[in-house]
Amino acid sequence: MDTFLGLLFIILWASAAPAAKVGIRDAEPLTLLDARFFLAGGVLLAYLYLVRRNTPWPMGRQWGQLAVLAFTNSAGYLGLSWYSFKLVPAGLFGLFIAINPLIVALLSRIVLKRQISRNEWVGIGVAAAGLCVAALPRLQGKETSALGVGLVLAAMIIYSCGSIYYKWAKVTLAGPPLNAWQMAIGAVLLLPFAVWFNGNHVPHFTSGLIASFTWSALAVSIGANLLWFRLLKKDPLRANMWLFLNPIFGYIIAWVVLGESMNITDFAGLGLVMVGLLISGTINIRELRRPAHTMAEANPSAK
Repeated sequence: MDTFLGLLFIILWASAAPAAKVGIRDAEPLTLLDARFFLAGGVLLAYLYLVRRNTPWPMGRQWGQLAVLAFTNSAGYLGLSWYSFKLVPAGLFGLFIAINPLIVALLSRIVLKRQISRNEWVGIGVAAAGLCVAALPRLQGKETSALGVGLVLAAMIIYSCGSIYYKWAKVTLAGPPLNAWQMAIGAVLLLPFAVWFNGNHVPHFTSGLIASFTWSALAVSIGANLLWFRLLKKDPLRANMWLFLNPIFGYIIAWVVLGESMNITDFAGLGLVMVGLLISGTINIRELRRPAHTMAEANPSAK
């Protein structure tokens, strides 16, 4: 059952970029994203406070924490990501997501004074080389631009800063209300930028746009996140392992849905990134073979 839920989660999660690229054919990226935030955030808040009714409201400093996380996890990260979809292939974007743990490691060294081991440094170098191998050849074509790659990198850094802030600020708000409020606040933060960049563009309400919006809001923002919280509650270590399959499923879904091709450099870059994650210890195959109770004992935060 856990394996089925994990596979379902990563398929939904990896489908986000291809779904977005379908939608932005007929609407501006930030307009579509902000509408998704308002819908998904509103649905989740209504469920938590009108249906369940026992969900506690944020208090005091939690509102400030929510504002920071709404920017780093929603408005800033996804805003830059969705805008970059005009400039980079969906598969390449999925590959960049895989390096998030390595960026977190670097930022942890700076902010949290965490020591980085030799293997982690080597892994970071190998993964970075993999990204260069995959991205540089595409920069020579029309499907990818240097600005697009820069936006993706900026998005990954902002998202990683959110992870560091979450630990540094010791956020106590539970997962479901945290996700709902950060999307709702992110919708408000993103609104002026969505209006500005939309200009006089009027969305064309095609079947592709409707399908993209519905899938992004319900399947990704709500469905994937609910699965994520369930996997985290069951076993945080195993849950995080699923994220490393994102580039593989991202390329496959982009190929099936968008017809994006994969070059030999894409395979080589993907291989180097996975090797870098293995060397750094970010992916630890042995953890998957250990009983869940043993893993929880080894990681107090899993309890």
